[in-house]
Amino acid sequence: MNRMVKVVKIEAFLLPTPPYTPVISCHLEDGRQFNLYYVPYEVVIAINRVQGEDYDVDRESLFDILPMITSEFKDALKGRVRAVYVDYLNKETMLYTATMEISVNGAIIKKRMIPSHAIYLALIVGSEIYVADELIKHQEEITRRHR
Repeated sequence: MNRMVKVVKIEAFLLPTPPYTPVISCHLEDGRQFNLYYVPYEVVIAINRVQGEDYDVDRESLFDILPMITSEFKDALKGRVRAVYVDYLNKETMLYTATMEISVNGAIIKKRMIPSHAIYLALIVGSEIYVADELIKHQEEITRRHR
């Protein structure tokens, strides 16, 4: 596995100008940031709710219900979800993938997941989140080129 950088803070928000793109911003231990754009709006709301923000919505989603059963859900998953790694970019689709390490009967199973969903789950159960350094550098290079 390539070098991973630990996430120390997560922010989820909508960009303030049209088209109001939903974003998850990962603040990294080395001071850099890594952003996931066009994440599901429901996940942005759910992350903010988990972090204590209040949102009124017309319809609840799965992400809104999970925190209601957090204690049971947390107890079942806390020891099992070891870590989340945002570790892959499909250069054809420009979609990131995360790997979630799950402990099952003493074995570690790695599941490929949608990063926003994996990050949300890690926040609920208190697991560590990491981003591959090569993906951070790639995003920084793209940002530099488009200034």
